[in-house]
Amino acid sequence: MLNLLKPYGRALKSYRLARRAERVATRKPASGEPSLPTMAFIIACGRSGTSILGKALAPHPSVCFLFEPYHLWAAVDPVTDVLNLYRRIDPSLLLDAKHCTDPARQRFTRQIAHHLRQHGGEMVIEKTPLNAMRLGYLESLAPGAKIVHIIRDGVDVAQSIAKIASTSGYKMAGKPTLNQWWGVGGVKWRTLAQDGAAAGYFRDEVASLQTEQAKGAYEWLVSLREVDRFRESLGERLYEIDYAGLTADPRQALVDLCAWLGVDAPSDWLEEAVKLFRPASGHQQDQIHLPPQMCQAFNTYQERLGFTKRAVSD
Repeated sequence: MLNLLKPYGRALKSYRLARRAERVATRKPASGEPSLPTMAFIIACGRSGTSILGKALAPHPSVCFLFEPYHLWAAVDPVTDVLNLYRRIDPSLLLDAKHCTDPARQRFTRQIAHHLRQHGGEMVIEKTPLNAMRLGYLESLAPGAKIVHIIRDGVDVAQSIAKIASTSGYKMAGKPTLNQWWGVGGVKWRTLAQDGAAAGYFRDEVASLQTEQAKGAYEWLVSLREVDRFRESLGERLYEIDYAGLTADPRQALVDLCAWLGVDAPSDWLEEAVKLFRPASGHQQDQIHLPPQMCQAFNTYQERLGFTKRAVSD
């Protein structure tokens, strides 16, 4: 019975969150427009460890944490609803500064300031992995924000994406074609392929990708390419964490991250946070088949980042 009710519960929760976010975004505060608080974003290709890091940071007394607030982003600008959770639209996945409007900045600031007032803390940390492909947009919304980028072995990421995209256990009432990874009717994949090709990311090969592993590998590649594109301009505001290192020694990784963020690492919080982590484990299926140019780029990244697994050319 519980499994039968879950899709309705998810739909109701989604509707309520979206309505609340829309009210906050569009209502002019009585005390005047708020200023944007200190912010950091956790980004990555999905399935790289952002969730476990987020769970560790969420109880931190100095942090107001936002866990994948898709409803908030949809209220900022509907074009960000890449899964079509709230509207049936043609979204955009690769967003740059040119996509950011003054109304979107205002709606974003209202939302972030509202959450900080509600939950308290010294800074707001937002975690949405696909924001790795929206760095120019983030820069326009929150100038000077810090960026935490988690990097994980591309083969493991692609296999993990494939596992989620191939299952159908996640249901939401009213959205019978929802795929947990690729959205309603596969809209996220279509948008990634379209935006990626338009940006010059393997435009001659992306249409040939058929397997979930290959599509996941493409998302990993585009995410890394976008981070590289902004690496120089971000400078010291970009902090990168290796997923294997994070899980192998979470205590030191969290202490170092807190120091970089400019917040303390209280011992009681740290002791509980460390308990969340387990050593990283790879996937048994090691081979990813990719078109030639994509395969070469994938393996170049694997070598550069110190990962031993390789993709195989079709």
